[in-house]
Amino acid sequence: MQGLLLITAIFTTAFLIFGLYQLNQRVVRIEVKKRQMASAKVADESVFKKSTSESSDDIFNDLEGEELFYAMVGERHQEIIFSDDARKRFELIVRKHILEVLERAKQGELTLDSDTTIRTLRGAVNSWLPEDVIGQLLTQGGILADNPKDESAVKAIQEIIDNLYA
Repeated sequence: MQGLLLITAIFTTAFLIFGLYQLNQRVVRIEVKKRQMASAKVADESVFKKSTSESSDDIFNDLEGEELFYAMVGERHQEIIFSDDARKRFELIVRKHILEVLERAKQGELTLDSDTTIRTLRGAVNSWLPEDVIGQLLTQGGILADNPKDESAVKAIQEIIDNLYA
């Protein structure tokens, strides 16, 4: 009788060890599959980011800076037809460029380059504004920085912006 109990205990122990071994192997396979899925997801995201960045850069037909400005104004590259999305994005870039110039005027800058890099959610874009616009914005921005309630400086800045969009 004791021998039968001993054999039963040995078989039960062997069965438990075999079951734990099988469970461990299954957990290992699941973890490997999880890592493969995670790496595939990361690879898919990088491909998606590359395609998104390529398409967002292509929104301006590979133009930037002065060439992009004059193409949007219609003085150059008349053969290019920009989408509404491109025009809205360009307007945002110009607006950010103007705000950057006014911020620099507030800090006391007297001269600035026409080119600057504007960062947006879709990526960085090389922006350009005419030197006379930059100079006028710096002058009026400096006046406005000294006296924030100066209505003539506010009107002058608004006229500069209106002329830029005209």
